[in-house]
Amino acid sequence: MKRALLSSLLVLVFVAAGCGSDSSSESAGTTASKTTEKKPNETRRVYRTRPDLHPPIFQVVTSELGQAPGYVFIGAKEKTDPGGPMILGPDGDVVWFKQVQPLAAADFRVQRYQGKPVLTWWQGKVSQTGVGEGKLMIYDDRYEKVAELDTGRGVRSDLHEFVITPRDTALLVAYETLPHDLTSVGGKKKSWVYDSVVQEVDIATGRVLFEWRSLDHVPLVESVSRQPAKKASRKAPFDYFHVNSVAEDDDGDLIVSARNTHTIYKISRSDGRIVWRLGGKRSDYEMGPGTTFGYQHDARRNDDGTITLFDNSSTPDVAKFSRGLVLTLDDEAKTATLVHAYIHPKKILSPHQGDLQELPDGHVLVGWGGASWVTEYTDDGQVVWDGKLVIGDTYRAYRLPWSGHPTDRPRIAVDGGDVYASWNGATDVVSWEVLAGADGTSLKSVKKADRSGFETKISVDTDERLLAVRALDGAGHPIAGGTSRALER
Repeated sequence: MKRALLSSLLVLVFVAAGCGSDSSSESAGTTASKTTEKKPNETRRVYRTRPDLHPPIFQVVTSELGQAPGYVFIGAKEKTDPGGPMILGPDGDVVWFKQVQPLAAADFRVQRYQGKPVLTWWQGKVSQTGVGEGKLMIYDDRYEKVAELDTGRGVRSDLHEFVITPRDTALLVAYETLPHDLTSVGGKKKSWVYDSVVQEVDIATGRVLFEWRSLDHVPLVESVSRQPAKKASRKAPFDYFHVNSVAEDDDGDLIVSARNTHTIYKISRSDGRIVWRLGGKRSDYEMGPGTTFGYQHDARRNDDGTITLFDNSSTPDVAKFSRGLVLTLDDEAKTATLVHAYIHPKKILSPHQGDLQELPDGHVLVGWGGASWVTEYTDDGQVVWDGKLVIGDTYRAYRLPWSGHPTDRPRIAVDGGDVYASWNGATDVVSWEVLAGADGTSLKSVKKADRSGFETKISVDTDERLLAVRALDGAGHPIAGGTSRALER
């Protein structure tokens, strides 16, 4: 990425304007060039071929040339209406949706397991304090379940992390309610606290290979939590740490983000000790201009050695807007330097959740969490794709390649002279062919049409009694298993 020059310019501006200033040197992006207006009170898709599916609408407001390849992956969730893992095309059209109501879905993405690309996500119930209890799901390219995973040793998996390692193990997190002395932070001697738990679990056996607990290594006084310790109870424990991401560092140690200490920790895999702290009350690095963050999410080490994270700085607010940050760490001088900061054109302040993904072509995708927006930036910080869920939100967002081959058949619906075709999750469909005939053995092609979103409407002129649809690939060839049942008019 074109970061060296950007870094120098940003540092100069921040020195002059002060940390956290509303500086024009941060990437505000471009103005919207393509707007899709939604109908009043319209929040969910309605399909004639799939009346059982009601995915929330994702409204794309900016779509420029030069977007990175791949689909957008979100785990749509909302308190009362259907949600679930959802794959989106460039126009915000649904490619695949799995409804998991009444459960919530989070951290939906493509990973590799046993040498093959798989879909992974967490699903379960989420408390009002943002703590989840559920399971981790792994599905193959046919949208069939490969594995279902949970944390071990008596704790339930939380929504905040699910990373599959090259060893086919999983990095997971959990929260455990424990009795604890809170007098050091103004609470009662006999009170309750959330212990943040990090585990590495063997996916095939469920065996816990590594466990780290915040209470063993991080004192309560590092917390900046908004929840006063004096009000803590068993039903509402003091959430002093709030782990929300775990990732492997380039040396095998772990990078752990704790929202409620404003700190990123490097954890030794061998003995669990804290190697260094970045940010918060006890930072081992001097935080350079523009590098200070708060209530952050999604801390990662990247191939170029930089650290990326999503800086919420909200709930309670400690800045004017949230940012996606790219930082460099000088381990000898113990300094942190701002490489780039991504802000939304609307200067969004995201109350919770969020992530930053560096893409292979140098672009960056930022998921704005509770603010419901997802934005793609070029390497020089220009917005090329931007949109939002019109209802609910998504914990994280990703842009990733995917090839899906569902085992069920395409669906068809007929309304007078209009035929509707869909195939949930099929990524090879480029066009549809309508077949018509007097019986199931005499169906012949009567019309072809390009695929247009999840459900394609095709007008036909035929008096034949039976109709079916057939999916065609980019060369116009029928796709195996891609013919619907014949429907009588």
